[in-house]
Amino acid sequence: MRLMKRFEAMLLAACILLCPCMAAGEGDPLLSVDDLMQLEESYKAFLSELEALVVERGLLSENERQAWRDAQLGDFFQNGGYGSILANYTPGVLSYVRAEETTITLRAPLSGGQTLEVLTMRRYTPRDSSLSGLMLTLTLYGADGSPQDVKYAFSATSGVFLKWDQRTGAYVSVGATASSEGETVVWSDQTPSEGAKNPVITFALTDALTEEAIPGAMLALTVDGDGYQVTDGALSALPAADQ
Repeated sequence: MRLMKRFEAMLLAACILLCPCMAAGEGDPLLSVDDLMQLEESYKAFLSELEALVVERGLLSENERQAWRDAQLGDFFQNGGYGSILANYTPGVLSYVRAEETTITLRAPLSGGQTLEVLTMRRYTPRDSSLSGLMLTLTLYGADGSPQDVKYAFSATSGVFLKWDQRTGAYVSVGATASSEGETVVWSDQTPSEGAKNPVITFALTDALTEEAIPGAMLALTVDGDGYQVTDGALSALPAADQ
């Protein structure tokens, strides 16, 4: 009963968020990734209870917990909050989950003692990914573990960046560079050609209060057939010479 009440509360919150966005065109997402981020903690709490129940009923093994959660969060973000929940008995069901619909959270320690966290997807395929690019949601944590007020500057060796346009209810291109104060930025590119180089996305950080530069980081993507893959070690601090 408590699980159902939590789920009903989430649906109500989603309906409230939807109201100002109904002007979006046909085929456009009704909610941005940042809209969904407001529900993330509630959704994670719901998933934790559902995950325990699914494991208890024998529908999910203990060693599949994290993979299941990453797949559910990815589906949530990619499909505007209207994805499906894998809680039926299908042996090996996680083997059918696409990397394009699976989240990955990367962290890199910076030389100043802070830690940069990047929430993104494991893979982006220009031809059939649900989003128009690879979502990038950045959070900087101080040495004490608390979130920091930071301005982010994005650049890349190829591709363009997109940001959410409230007027059109869709992601629109902002060019070869982008800025953010914590809102999600999307990196997009064409289907890689044969022999294409691996793209590198660079994050420059500035303290929002003091305007002082903070050591940056880079995300190294891997060309993977007709798409781009994000591996577990893709995020790293920038070398001192590049700061």
